Amino acid sequence: MPSLLISLGTSWLIVPEAFHRLPPGPSGFRAVHVLTTDSPKIDEGLRHIETYFADFPEVALSFTRVQDFVDLTGEADHFQFEEVLYRWYLDRAAGTPPYVCIAGGFKTMSAAMQKAASLFGAVEVFHVLADIQKVSDPANLAIALQAQEIHYINLGSESGWPQLRGESASHYPLICHSQAGLVRRVSAPDQRLREHIKDIVERSHRVAESWSRLADLPFATLATWSASDLDWLEQPLNAPTDAAWLRALPKVELHCHLGGFASQGETLRQVRAAARFPDQLPAHPIPDEPPGWPQPPVPLPLPDYMKLGDATGRELLKDPGCLEQQCRLLYEHLIAQNIIYAEIRCSPNNYATPPNNDGKQERSAWDVLSDIRSSFEACMANPTQRCHINLLIIATRRDGGDRSDISRHLALAITAAQHWQSGCRVVGVDLAGFENRDTRAALFATDFEPVHRVGLAVTVHAGENDDAEGIWQAVFKLNARRLGHALRLLQAPDLCRAVADRRIGVEMCPFANYQIQGFHPMLPASPEAPLRPAYPLLDYLNKGVPVTVNTDNIGISAASLNDNLLFLSSLVPGITRRHILQLQANALEVAFVDPDSRRHLRAHFAHLLPGPLAASLLPP
Repeated sequence: MPSLLISLGTSWLIVPEAFHRLPPGPSGFRAVHVLTTDSPKIDEGLRHIETYFADFPEVALSFTRVQDFVDLTGEADHFQFEEVLYRWYLDRAAGTPPYVCIAGGFKTMSAAMQKAASLFGAVEVFHVLADIQKVSDPANLAIALQAQEIHYINLGSESGWPQLRGESASHYPLICHSQAGLVRRVSAPDQRLREHIKDIVERSHRVAESWSRLADLPFATLATWSASDLDWLEQPLNAPTDAAWLRALPKVELHCHLGGFASQGETLRQVRAAARFPDQLPAHPIPDEPPGWPQPPVPLPLPDYMKLGDATGRELLKDPGCLEQQCRLLYEHLIAQNIIYAEIRCSPNNYATPPNNDGKQERSAWDVLSDIRSSFEACMANPTQRCHINLLIIATRRDGGDRSDISRHLALAITAAQHWQSGCRVVGVDLAGFENRDTRAALFATDFEPVHRVGLAVTVHAGENDDAEGIWQAVFKLNARRLGHALRLLQAPDLCRAVADRRIGVEMCPFANYQIQGFHPMLPASPEAPLRPAYPLLDYLNKGVPVTVNTDNIGISAASLNDNLLFLSSLVPGITRRHILQLQANALEVAFVDPDSRRHLRAHFAHLLPGPLAASLLPP
């Protein structure tokens, strides 16, 4: 049923005039709501209006007066009225667009009524033209209506702003100070609705201003940022000043090994303390970290790097209590890093215990994988924590010999992918381990055919300790959707272009890459040696390769995801804060998730995205 909203000044007849915009009767207004000031000059007019509408008992009439708004003396009075007007509009429109008359009251009141109609929607906004000399009482009004001397100027309908369609009067209540008959006096406790609307309008204007660059922004929501904030994004990443912003930034982790987490210190102690069979734990000493770790002066060969994780090796994680604690502590670490999605790599067959193995409890690879999944599922069940975990099964290649372990892990991944369709699930496999020209991807093409048949995603460690040919084979022989490290990609420009064109993700791990391979600014091995090569991350980004930044082995490298991102400020001269956001956008793009989950993650990321001001308010 149509309703009329109208503001009122001292000319009370404007309300009956506006009421006749629609012919009274079944198709006419069923409600007339009047908003006016608290001036005593209005009192008599309200009585006249109530008398007039006594002849229309089917019409619901109401008067709302703005407490203490007697006269317009400045901006404060207007803003007070405007806040009440917006809340009153939400209350009286109540889900059905009204007709809105802007003919009554101060000019600022009329302007505010028209603005409210544009914001919240109206069937029609209209003005009334009438000769005040001729129309001075109800009798003359009837004559003028019959003679068609009252004219209505239709200013059109208003669809309202989509951002405000979910708002309701319950979100922004009015304070009622008194109620007498049809008249109530109200005020607004604050300016929240005005500020909310102002923010929406300003953000929308920024989107319009940024329209031409929208496609180049890592996240569309950045178009709502101010020009100064966007300029801030284009400035170089600064480790001392940007640490708080990076902590507040939601993040995605795609290359993290479960077994490389609790290798030192308190986390390792907690893992060992959780053992169900403590008398069977290995007494492996904790390896000493190299000098200067985690930024050593010279590279550490990969075998020596891996030995740093010996204290949390497969023998320790064969204990179910230790394994579950490892998962729980890793999850807590991810939450502390503000990581909203992570793909964790594991080798369940390595933690299995065959029967009659030194008296240990028999546990199959399926038992181990089920325990890993259950541990993460239990963590994810906490509604206050917001990190979703999926799993990748590692197929470890070795130099020569039996490949049956690869077959076992691939078969396990296929079975798990079919068995678990939701929650924490297996979404892909990772070809990892010993990498050289004799263990390139083509060797395993037949092994991976069943993986492709069931649609599991594949990532391959390639181009870390091998050259660009290893990357080529990972892409074209194993159909890898992501590449681990791929540090030699620039050796083959055509291959680099193909990786960018196919949107194949490159999982870079700055600290691990620096520690194992050595990059500038690591010092040369000797004064005569050439400078270390530049880390290729920014070159990859500039060529359109969807690079991501990850941790690899959090405990072994002694570096969190925040640490890895901050490290880029010295490892990659010229990297900007916008590049940091692009890395996260890339991670969301190449994550092994379905389209609906990807959209959800992007929306969640955009909702949590902090601006410069928010970061500056965080503790150091």
